[in-house]
Amino acid sequence: MNFKQDNLTAKQKDYAIFLPAISSFYAGYIGKERYPDQVITIGDRLPKGLGNMESMNWLNSKESLFPYKYSLYSAGHADMDLSKHVPKEDMVRNREADTIMLADSGGFQIAKGVWPGQWADPKDKNAEKKREQVIAWQMGIATHGMTMDIPTWTYLDKKASELCGIHSYDDAVNATHFNNEFWMANRGGDLKILNVLQGSNHAEADHWYDKMMCILC
Repeated sequence: MNFKQDNLTAKQKDYAIFLPAISSFYAGYIGKERYPDQVITIGDRLPKGLGNMESMNWLNSKESLFPYKYSLYSAGHADMDLSKHVPKEDMVRNREADTIMLADSGGFQIAKGVWPGQWADPKDKNAEKKREQVIAWQMGIATHGMTMDIPTWTYLDKKASELCGIHSYDDAVNATHFNNEFWMANRGGDLKILNVLQGSNHAEADHWYDKMMCILC
């Protein structure tokens, strides 16, 4: 069965850019094909007739059936240690030079208590370490990075609230404000920063926008 390449990048015009989110599971299959003795995946599920897994890698303009140069990858899924070789993340780390990668910051992981720390305290060592790790990772693998926002609903989950130290709307806003200041002070290279807006209603959203934009403008 022969398939004709459909260049999705060429079709991207006159509307908002869609960013397919790369899951670690999906990237793992790309890595398994490139490094078969170093990556473990669950079986071989590629349908017959598609050739190989690289044909499913839209960031490979030469071999993909549907090349597309835009993607999103989250710190919450990633191995952020850039000092070591991670074959299962080769799709992200060793992609073509002209591709556009937006790196999410992992704010959702904070909100769910997956990244514990007292995030309302600017001097908390766990939070400080994670901030430094995430922004270094963004600069290492991405063209664009999201600020590390803490969603305003974080404190509504009692367990997560205790784990991350966010107990109110103001805690979420002030912690995000500090994170944004850190991002603007420590970004380097050509990394472009995207602001993230939060709020459970129009008043909160307006307040959030006014408070954050004074840093990012």
